[in-house]
Amino acid sequence: MTTQDFLDKTIGKPWKNRSCTFDTMDCWGLVVLYYRHVLGIEIHHDAGYESETDFVTCYKNEVEFWEKVNQPENNGIFIGYIGSKPAHIGLIIDGNALHSRGENGSVRMDRLIVLERKFTKLEFMKYANN
Repeated sequence: MTTQDFLDKTIGKPWKNRSCTFDTMDCWGLVVLYYRHVLGIEIHHDAGYESETDFVTCYKNEVEFWEKVNQPENNGIFIGYIGSKPAHIGLIIDGNALHSRGENGSVRMDRLIVLERKFTKLEFMKYANN
């Protein structure tokens, strides 16, 4: 699947907590689907995700498989923080943020500056468990 095929298939799809399907997805589910279907990589997927563990717990179990980078990288991820806590994750595609937000109800593409205003800070990572 190409990146454009993925965007066509996911933008506008409804957010659903702990969902990882093309019908509904949350922020982590979107990342998993992209890596699986566009990049052909099965990223580490913590069992706590399905058991509805909170995002911070899931993040702590997954972060060791990712490497921090100073700038956003295509096909990398961003982590949005509220205060000192990680609160949201999404993909970097062509310098923009593809993400699934619960309060907006669907997958959307935003410029990074929009998320920089929404969150206390953004952190950028690339998958390091190849």
